[in-house]
Amino acid sequence: MVNKFRRTLTRRQAKVLEALKTFWQEHGYPPTIRELGRLVGIASPSAVLKHLRSLERKGYLDREAGELQPVFPSLSFSRSLRIPLVGLVPAGSPREVFDDLGETIDIPDWFLGRRQGQVFGLRVEGRSMIDAYINEGDLVLIEKTDQALPGEMIVAQLEDGSITLKRLKIEGDRILLVPENPEFAPLEVREFRVIGRVVGLLRQY
Repeated sequence: MVNKFRRTLTRRQAKVLEALKTFWQEHGYPPTIRELGRLVGIASPSAVLKHLRSLERKGYLDREAGELQPVFPSLSFSRSLRIPLVGLVPAGSPREVFDDLGETIDIPDWFLGRRQGQVFGLRVEGRSMIDAYINEGDLVLIEKTDQALPGEMIVAQLEDGSITLKRLKIEGDRILLVPENPEFAPLEVREFRVIGRVVGLLRQY
């Protein structure tokens, strides 16, 4: 049984929790174990997991549907903003399925921050990004932009007009759109257009 009474954190546990919360608020989904380790300077994934289990025992993390989530006691959900849900985005082989559904979805205003008015939603179709905690059926929040940095997850439009959700990677003069699932191969592209970058994730259980 998890003890939900909050206890004092060690300096390292506090650093892990702060990094986790900051990443979650900026992206809308948790970092991978290795990403969290890089953020706090811990090379061993098992050591990161040990800190996460300690945070759960102390009541700073909650487990929802088997996944750990930080507790945000100070966040207010009193006001919602409506954003457009514009269609499906393939997380698999690129396809032409970027259609306006004419629907909207309500998002807590704190979730969007200064991005208000620049975000739209896409429903994920496919499993190429599951190691980034993006599953088929999830709703990804996309910030409209035509620029992206290496390492960011983006919605890209390819030369043939098809779109895909992948992580951008640059290797010398090679441009790669990389999946987060070893069952899928990276796409090497010469030209593409950035539709937007992933800034959040919503999942309904």
